[in-house]
Amino acid sequence: MVRLLTLAAVVFMATACGVGGSSGPSVNSSLRPTARPATAAVDDVNGARASTQCATKVKTLRMTVSGPLNDTAKSGKAYMEKAHPGLTVEITSTATTYTQIVQQISADASAGRTTDLAVAGFDLLPTFVQQLDAQELAPRLLRASYDQRFTTLGKVGKQLYAVPQQVSVPVLLYNSDMLAKAGVDPKSLADTAGVIAAADKIKSALPGVQPIDLPTGDQFGQWFLNTIAGSKGANIQNAEGRPNFTTDAARAAAGFLAKVGSYGPQSKTPTDALVRFGLSKQTAIAGASINSVVPGLRGLEQQGKGAFPLGVAPIPVLPGGTQHPVAGGNGLVVLATDRCQNEMATELMVSLLAPDVVAAGVEALSYLPVDIEAANRLVPLYQQFPQLVPFNATVDSLVRAPYWTGTRGGEVPAFASDEVQKIMMGADPAATLTELQSQAENLTQ
Repeated sequence: MVRLLTLAAVVFMATACGVGGSSGPSVNSSLRPTARPATAAVDDVNGARASTQCATKVKTLRMTVSGPLNDTAKSGKAYMEKAHPGLTVEITSTATTYTQIVQQISADASAGRTTDLAVAGFDLLPTFVQQLDAQELAPRLLRASYDQRFTTLGKVGKQLYAVPQQVSVPVLLYNSDMLAKAGVDPKSLADTAGVIAAADKIKSALPGVQPIDLPTGDQFGQWFLNTIAGSKGANIQNAEGRPNFTTDAARAAAGFLAKVGSYGPQSKTPTDALVRFGLSKQTAIAGASINSVVPGLRGLEQQGKGAFPLGVAPIPVLPGGTQHPVAGGNGLVVLATDRCQNEMATELMVSLLAPDVVAAGVEALSYLPVDIEAANRLVPLYQQFPQLVPFNATVDSLVRAPYWTGTRGGEVPAFASDEVQKIMMGADPAATLTELQSQAENLTQ
């Protein structure tokens, strides 16, 4: 069970899994991703079930997840051990970032402990394929209610390796009261020109309030730059997988971020940004991940006096652009190479994607629901929090998170976010992007 505390508490969990979190913050281990007990069950004829031969043979399955996903993993453990008497599912959940999961799996392998199923951040999928022997998955193994549109996010090349479990998109949170006092129509936040115009109005009408805060840490800098540039069809990674930081769209996005930085100091971490926005009320607009929306709304409900109506808008597009948000989050990866271990790990994976498990997770952390039946069960949630509804329509326009090849490609997201931070602190956008392009090319050799 999640104990839904104030906004200051829940943001530690909510931001940890937003972008991919390969260098994300530590997570409070008392916070969990399910708002209530959830039952995992593989009961659809289209969901993978292990053969009787393998179910009889396999006695132990090992799964590695991040700490916040421990309760979800336990629901799968309970299902599998009940369905297959004599089976033990061992869960390792000490990692708090996706990079630490990779390190844990590697350390266990060196000690002779194989991992059968793991959680992988989208940006680290090549690492799982190239170094950890991730196994190819067939979409037909998933239950019929799984929304197959999400599978694109779990592919390396044309092959599916990770089944998306938690999918997020970047958003703007805004204090509706502050925008009203400044005479800002929330609809004007749709593009970057409208956001700048709104920030100017807020600055004039509300002295002492910073108009906007877009955090750059935990890879949010790269996430924002990529999503905004991608609104004009030029993401920071091109079709060949190479760095693409110096397009006209990237320069325009960097110019917008530079202007945002001129309104005041931008938070380093998403957690700091949410605290400044939700508790201290120092800012009127804050960049965040969609999975912070429900925790934020519930936290504000508990504040009582002093609470404010929370508005949510997509990250703005460049003028004339269209919404193509870059997906953040994670998927489930089968690592077992033995046929029977693989069959059982696949059944465990499918159980973790049961509609009740997906729905319970979204009730606590407002990821996009990856299961159609789960989405139908979430109608009461969307009636309670209509701010979430428009984002469910973004699935068809989602862009796969960039993953960078090369021995040092994994360093690109953090480096790119640091360069975005420099731009927002006054560095020349064009020159900084040129430097970023050169460094990214070197890192991905």
